[in-house]
Amino acid sequence: MPYDGFVMNKFINQAQFIVGSFLKNIYYKKNTMYFSFSNVDLKISLNPNFSYMTFERRMLSQDMKKHYFVDFLRSRIKNSKILSFEQFGFERTAKLVLEKNDEIGVTHKYEIYTDIMGKHSNIIIVENNKILDAYRRITTRYRNIIPGEKFKLFEGSKINPKTDLDKLFSFAKAFDGKKSEFIFKNIQGFSKITANEVLYRANLEDKKFSCDDLEIIVKTVEELMREFEENKLYIYFENNQPFEISAFKLNHLGMEYKNLDDISKAISFFFEWIEQKSYLFQVKKNLENIVIKKIEKLENILTKIEKEIRKNSDYEKYKKWGELLKAYFYRINDFQKEVELEDWNTGEKINIPLEKDKNPIENANNYFRIYNRKKTKLKGLLERKEYLEKELDYLYQLWYSINEIENTKDVEEIKKELIEYGLIKEKKGKRKKKIEKSLPRKTIYNGFTIYIGKNNRQNDELVKKSSKEDIWLHSHGMPGAHVVIKSEGKDIDMETLKFAAQLAAGYSKGKNSTNVPVDYTKIKHVRKTKDLKPGMVLYDNYKTIYVNPRRLEDVQSCF
Repeated sequence: MPYDGFVMNKFINQAQFIVGSFLKNIYYKKNTMYFSFSNVDLKISLNPNFSYMTFERRMLSQDMKKHYFVDFLRSRIKNSKILSFEQFGFERTAKLVLEKNDEIGVTHKYEIYTDIMGKHSNIIIVENNKILDAYRRITTRYRNIIPGEKFKLFEGSKINPKTDLDKLFSFAKAFDGKKSEFIFKNIQGFSKITANEVLYRANLEDKKFSCDDLEIIVKTVEELMREFEENKLYIYFENNQPFEISAFKLNHLGMEYKNLDDISKAISFFFEWIEQKSYLFQVKKNLENIVIKKIEKLENILTKIEKEIRKNSDYEKYKKWGELLKAYFYRINDFQKEVELEDWNTGEKINIPLEKDKNPIENANNYFRIYNRKKTKLKGLLERKEYLEKELDYLYQLWYSINEIENTKDVEEIKKELIEYGLIKEKKGKRKKKIEKSLPRKTIYNGFTIYIGKNNRQNDELVKKSSKEDIWLHSHGMPGAHVVIKSEGKDIDMETLKFAAQLAAGYSKGKNSTNVPVDYTKIKHVRKTKDLKPGMVLYDNYKTIYVNPRRLEDVQSCF
């Protein structure tokens, strides 16, 4: 759990400046509440996948949504004064105490309880220990959170690591489980990942807990709590992407990290990335489903066409039968069911079925008609097959591009392409917003600039705007990015060529394979014709190199 009790504690301590302030308004958008003050907004995300609270120092957007609970909060606490903002030990529950005089001058004291607990996250408004309402009205075996019920704080048996570590000994004898479980199940604030940090620093393996382990665990937790007193948050990165946030160092991760003194800024930075990642994941999944559905439809059609092709591929046989019947009609009696004739080209004896109500010439003409019909149909089927195969090549390339989406700009470009292709409809009445173009990936190697297209339109732009002597690379026979090495009038060395080929393999469907074939040639041998879909090209005079895939995050660092 990234937003554990320690991170919340840091935030609550920083947030004390709102005490004495007046709450201007409350807003709601996408599982998120905004408590708005004069120059800052307290953001409380109740998203079940990443719940947290932080401050946002910016104007709220105009597309806030109506919500019954927000309307109720406004009626009770809008323009109220903040008396206190506190946390219960290191548990992930915060309490905001507010005071307000109603229309007839009666003073009300309200308590807003916020639980940051993943799918169980909630906001509850209480007066005189009675629940007035809640964001999520629920009934559990622990407590009922419904209007009118007596408020009951979620009771936990965990001890406070700052003041009550000596009480930990009373839990030790009865505990049966792993060491990490003993820590995060019995000490407030700890999650699985921070419990692992305790074991790492204590040089303990995560095996079954023993009372013999208790002394070193307590000593290590005390050490962490001293480190916790530093006013910092640590953000850890994996492959240049935020991976974890913590109130103290997580040495066991062995990752690069940044430490930030501005607590809310650190929380916002981390969770904005998490939110974008979640949004992109859902968008990619939705767009993928649209493309996959179209692929499945075309592949089903293609299967039927290939079946028809096999049925009509024997058209020459009927021409031969017609020619034999026409040549040897004088040998054939009327009303025969079949006749055996010799092919004058091969000497082969051929049995030819006959319709007994037709004479030999009529049977011959019938076979010529079948020949012409099958031949004509086969030609159309082959043309249709070629068209569908090109469409499928494009759709598979589009599917690959969706998988490689990195940001909202990429999303908008892909959506535009899907609209133009007819896979999704543009919403009527919606004002068209100008799409800010995303840029292709770029790196420099041995003094040469290398570009990697992110989507079909970027791939086309790379080909269109490159010089004739630039080198173009693409994985052989599979969807992937177009890669271009800018020559700038210089000869491109083999080391640079191989590096670019590795990138072409890394940004292709073969990125998880080894020994991937990559074609390369000069841009002057790559051409685009009017009938080709975005991102699709023809090329010749190429060579193929076999390489292991590589991606930019393998060779670049964000620090």
